[in-house]
Amino acid sequence: MKKLLIFAFCFVTAEQIFAQQDPQYSQYMFNQMAINPAYAGSKEAISASAFIRSQWTGIEGAPKTETVSIHAPLKKKKVGIGFSVIADQIGPKKSIGAMGSYAYRIPIKNGKLSFGLRAGVFNYTYNWNEITYKDQGDVYNTGNQTSTIVPTADAGLYYYTNTLYVGLSATHLYSGRLTTVSTLNGDNGKLAPHIFFTFGKAWSLSENLIFNPSLMVKAAKGSPSTADLNFSFLLKQRAWVGLSMRSTYGFVAYAQFNVTEKFKLGYSYDYGINKIGKVGGGSHEIMLGYDFNISKSKITSPRYL
Repeated sequence: MKKLLIFAFCFVTAEQIFAQQDPQYSQYMFNQMAINPAYAGSKEAISASAFIRSQWTGIEGAPKTETVSIHAPLKKKKVGIGFSVIADQIGPKKSIGAMGSYAYRIPIKNGKLSFGLRAGVFNYTYNWNEITYKDQGDVYNTGNQTSTIVPTADAGLYYYTNTLYVGLSATHLYSGRLTTVSTLNGDNGKLAPHIFFTFGKAWSLSENLIFNPSLMVKAAKGSPSTADLNFSFLLKQRAWVGLSMRSTYGFVAYAQFNVTEKFKLGYSYDYGINKIGKVGGGSHEIMLGYDFNISKSKITSPRYL
């Protein structure tokens, strides 16, 4: 029953293929490369990270995501570059994408304003045999597997200082077809633009305690807008702990530990109180981060998470 539920949730109609397609992340505040190309180079170091996410662990076929990214400023520091690989699976759909990012950064007062572009390709594969169809005449009941290469292009703005950041980005500005199958009325599943707005501000409450509230608002065609309100605390420059409230879903508890000055390890647990959250159970996400040639100075800033 739970297996059928996840298939129905994601594939009942062609309109749902047009809905939210980007993977969900709960620890995006520690590395925003996945949602904004203008973030490239903002850590002033060669920064590598990996995310491993298992969502709704109580449902067979629920989303599983792996992301690896690396970004850095160039020597003149006005330009940042990055590269990301994202693999995502949900039910009979698998996708893997590779993207390169370019950011141009302009100093403004105590911070920098970054303009970012990203381009790449995704390979979407659907195994239509893995779906249980209520209507055996459904156009997607093809009895085989289809695979499609889809180009993608993203753009973003990102302003940051030592204690503040604000970002606005849009992904999938090119709406390529996701499958080779068309509905009876000619509609085709396509990549839909996703809009992200992020904001964060850090305050030093004491020598050993930093408070960093942040916000993310996300919108996509065919999917309701959502907002995350996050409350993070840095303890003794060693460990971040926090809680997020996600609209229409529930709560996220997360922590990140600075194992060394360069190596970071993070974990988050999503607890849903809506219908899919109660049926699906919790979601787990692990993040690994490593910064090469990181600055030795102690800076309280969201972009150094």
